[in-house]
Amino acid sequence: MNAYAAVPARDQARVEDFRQISGTEKWPKLYEVYAALYDRSEDILAIAPAAAHFERYPGLAPAYLEQQREEARKKAGDHYLALAVPLLPAARAGEKPAAREAFYFHERISYFLPERDPEFEALRDSLYDIGTLRILLYTPGGEFARELDGATHRLKPYERNWTIILPFETNQRIDLEAELVFSHYDDRGVDESCSTREYEQEVLDRIEKKKVKERINDSTVVEKIVEIKHYKKVYASVTECKQSAAVYGYGRLDVFRPEFDRPEWRVELSACETWSNTYRFGSGDARALPAFANSGSPHSPPSLGYMLSRAVVRMPGQARRHLIKRYAPKLRGDRRRVTR
Repeated sequence: MNAYAAVPARDQARVEDFRQISGTEKWPKLYEVYAALYDRSEDILAIAPAAAHFERYPGLAPAYLEQQREEARKKAGDHYLALAVPLLPAARAGEKPAAREAFYFHERISYFLPERDPEFEALRDSLYDIGTLRILLYTPGGEFARELDGATHRLKPYERNWTIILPFETNQRIDLEAELVFSHYDDRGVDESCSTREYEQEVLDRIEKKKVKERINDSTVVEKIVEIKHYKKVYASVTECKQSAAVYGYGRLDVFRPEFDRPEWRVELSACETWSNTYRFGSGDARALPAFANSGSPHSPPSLGYMLSRAVVRMPGQARRHLIKRYAPKLRGDRRRVTR
């Protein structure tokens, strides 16, 4: 038991230090220390039942620590309640920083005073709603509006750091409207570049037949025909042509507050759709051509409208990434995520 008593000595010293603090900010810290001490005192009962009365160390008895823990718990809850109350008028007036801070304090109140959770649940939900920035991403109309609207609706709602980006209308309050429109395009036509590679091959040109006499022995000579093969080099070339085309679509994202006609922020968007085709053809002596000499054929790219529609459907995703970067940047550790 003496050895056990030495273990919590540091925590007991922390308790004394915290109790010297006159303000109420000491109570959350005291609660954590008392909770750790209480858990260890419960453990000792299983290890050393004979010491269960803690006669020599009454300050380590579970009953005493439980009493101190409960006092600290309730006063910690009151501490956060006192911090939250002055923020409520500003929060109810729609000030998001005040609502977010009050919401954080009420999360701590819920932790320390769970028995009062029904009393504050509606208020906490209201603070969450007020503190959340909701942005509606939409296409108002115009050229390629159908493609933009369809691609926007296929996006999932995004939620991080008190910001929600909605790709479709809901019954929830909207704080900012992000308007996405197509503006113009750039068609750079078809570009074609060709390169030629030379090949050579040694092939049989002709076979010459020639009579020759061959002595079999001293008295016998025979005449026979021999073939003489003549070779030559032949040449050919393979030309490879690469066709490409690119169509650029440009758009604009304007972010408005519902009560204002002029955007508070604007960003230009661009997306590109590309097309390519490769074909080869050989020339020269066919005997020198490789197997892949002739493949593919010249083609024309898809229509301008088709390529442009495929480009603009990428803009809603770009628009959402810009909104995230501006209104919901990734914080270090992302401590304040809005996930409910």
